Amino acid sequence: MTSAVASNLLSDLLSGPRPAEWEKLREEAEARLARRDLPTTSDEDWKYTDLKALAGITFGPAPKATVDISGHLLPEMVGTRQVFVNGHHAPHASCASAVAAGVRFLPLSTASEACHALGMVGPTHNQSPFEDLNTARFEDGAVLLVPKNMKVALPLHLLFITKAETPIAVFPRLMVVLERGAELELVEEHHGKGTYLTCPVVEIRLAEGAILHHERVQRDSDEAFHLGTLKAEVAKGGQYHSRTLSFGARLSRQQPWVRLAEGAEATLDGLALLDGAQVADTHSFMLHAEPHASSHQLHKCIVDGHARAIFNGQVLVAPKAQGTDAKQQSRNLLLSETARVDTKPQLEIYADDVKCSHGATVGALDPEELFYLQSRGLNADDARNLLTYGFAADVLTHIPVASLRRTLRQLVMARTQAASLGDFA
Repeated sequence: MTSAVASNLLSDLLSGPRPAEWEKLREEAEARLARRDLPTTSDEDWKYTDLKALAGITFGPAPKATVDISGHLLPEMVGTRQVFVNGHHAPHASCASAVAAGVRFLPLSTASEACHALGMVGPTHNQSPFEDLNTARFEDGAVLLVPKNMKVALPLHLLFITKAETPIAVFPRLMVVLERGAELELVEEHHGKGTYLTCPVVEIRLAEGAILHHERVQRDSDEAFHLGTLKAEVAKGGQYHSRTLSFGARLSRQQPWVRLAEGAEATLDGLALLDGAQVADTHSFMLHAEPHASSHQLHKCIVDGHARAIFNGQVLVAPKAQGTDAKQQSRNLLLSETARVDTKPQLEIYADDVKCSHGATVGALDPEELFYLQSRGLNADDARNLLTYGFAADVLTHIPVASLRRTLRQLVMARTQAASLGDFA
């Protein structure tokens, strides 16, 4: 995609109606966008992810719509959900009757006390233009505020659903604030039908000792473009544990950025299942800013057909971050000769007393393991499918919400054609 085409696309996306709220924040985002174009493969961070497919599509504004969410309900969270359709809050589909007293889980448009915190997480320089697009054009979003020392018993469910009769652009927004000692499980899901561009932005602030378990599921339409940003700041002794599972979208990109204070912990695990001509890109940044923090990243991709996976994971250990413990692994399974993976784990260390490691593997199924399973009675296809499922299964094992874990297990079994194996899988 040329610079001129990128500029035209950016202009088109900014030409829609501009919501009146948060005026200063929007002006700053538009000013940053005015100084840059959308990225091309000439940009180092985008060299493997070509956005030219966006250039041939005109994305209009997203209208309000209604949807049937019965297929998305999870038993543990029937009364703890907020739903947004095409970027607009959907009261008809939301139900917060079981949300614990004191927890604020509501649309951003009705949470004036949270407005001052928007855009305050992470750096604003050199950020993704799609984050700025979101800030300039989001209609509404979700706010989640948990008070001091509250351990929320029931997980909360956030559904972003896109219904596109014609190509549209949507800009989901989420802000999560946990006060000191608070604890929460959050499930964030993205679903859709049709051709659309979605640019979600998630901002997370965890105060001292707060703990957030965050499950993120991307099941967008096969014709969708998902370009997301997540920023999290974890204060002293806090914990942020995240799993991102990517199944849908023609092209998806996740950009998690996490800053760890003294003694903080973070987990950034991911699983992507790709086939056809799908592209999934993860560019993560883990900043160990202060001493004795720990982080763990396990990112897995199963790539079939002509699909392509990209992983670039950067861990930066600041000079005063002595005692850092950081581990990063990128593991990738290729199921066809035309599948492709580009992986680049990175460590940038400016402290002396640290334990840091990283590694990457890219390969096909192990012939010896296939032979062993066939010697135990499985045919060649079933052996292949069982090993493929097993490669993905350990990421799913740690999902704390049982019904979500079962749903995703069934989805992975179906995608890996392992469903017929019953107890073997």
